[in-house]
Amino acid sequence: MTDTAFSSQPESVNQTSGGSTITITYLEKPGLGWLSIKNWLLSIITLGVYRFWAKTNVRKHIWSCIHINGEPLEYTGKGMELFLGFLVIFFIILLPFVVLVNGMQLAGYPEMALVFQLFFTVLFVSLYGMAIYRARRYRLSRTTWRGIRGGLTGSSFKYSMLYFGKMILSSITMGWATPAMNLELQDRITNEMQFGDTYFSFKGRSGPLYSRYAACWFGSIFVYVVLVLVSAGIFFAIGKENFSAFFAGLDDALKEDNSNGISTIIMFVVMIYAGFAIVFGLFGIVWSFYKARELAVFASYTKFDNATFRFNATGWSLVGLWLGNFLLVLFTLGIASPFAMQRMVKYFISRLEVVGWIDVQKITQSKQKLDPRGEGMLDAFDLDGF
Repeated sequence: MTDTAFSSQPESVNQTSGGSTITITYLEKPGLGWLSIKNWLLSIITLGVYRFWAKTNVRKHIWSCIHINGEPLEYTGKGMELFLGFLVIFFIILLPFVVLVNGMQLAGYPEMALVFQLFFTVLFVSLYGMAIYRARRYRLSRTTWRGIRGGLTGSSFKYSMLYFGKMILSSITMGWATPAMNLELQDRITNEMQFGDTYFSFKGRSGPLYSRYAACWFGSIFVYVVLVLVSAGIFFAIGKENFSAFFAGLDDALKEDNSNGISTIIMFVVMIYAGFAIVFGLFGIVWSFYKARELAVFASYTKFDNATFRFNATGWSLVGLWLGNFLLVLFTLGIASPFAMQRMVKYFISRLEVVGWIDVQKITQSKQKLDPRGEGMLDAFDLDGF
């Protein structure tokens, strides 16, 4: 029944305190392959509507594979909750925006339509942090262990404003405010996170992050310079005339309907995608080394009851994780997305170590009310982790 097991540390009991150490394992079970195919087929048949139920079913499967001290987590969310959350955002924000913009353009006010589009873009970006926070709250409230559920009790609006401020400061400082602002965001969301009636705590400083950040920042500048030089070298090696001839052929291909034209267009599209893949891949490799450091530092700053955390991440292990997931999803046309999600969960569990002990007997149920709606804002952004 069990294919793979990842464990943080062996279980033991602190006799003097009544607390116990925590063992976290991931025990694979069959069924994820069939679930992936079923979700893909039903999403096609329903024109994408089933994806809310598909996401829920995958979480139920993966959550049930996570065992804490031998007992599985349970995901109690429902597809209808996610669907209703999306409908609320769609009818309150997205649909009115589309109607107003198109109405202004049809009425002959393109300038007003442009101003409204800019206003909506700023509003949408400023609410991105709220989408992250509310999605985390929903998932925690639908995650239970021994009948006790998680929760997040703070203000999603305050978190969103902090997140928006981080984006602005990072832009102004060319990224150098990122470690400090990421620390502030993690501080807020962790200190407002709870399991049952017991809160997590987070305390630390951003100083230990900056040496790795500086190395990655200058490394990304080096990558950028190399890419510019390589691109210039290719340009001069091929020659300006050949480039001009290629784009002239592309222009002709767009005007004509023939096999040569189609092959030219396909070649151009492949070149564009290959270029983006190389650029984002190289920058992704560089910044994976900072992200590994950030994950490890943030874990060490986190505490729950009398337990602290260690996360043993490396830059290359993160590269292997995201690159493997990207290729897995790409070459299966998204069908294997649940397996990519499972790889991510297994990665974190295999590298997470819980140090100390927790008195699980004293933890009682959270009194926070459950929101009947799901992750509508995050679905509107069409971005998701797990």
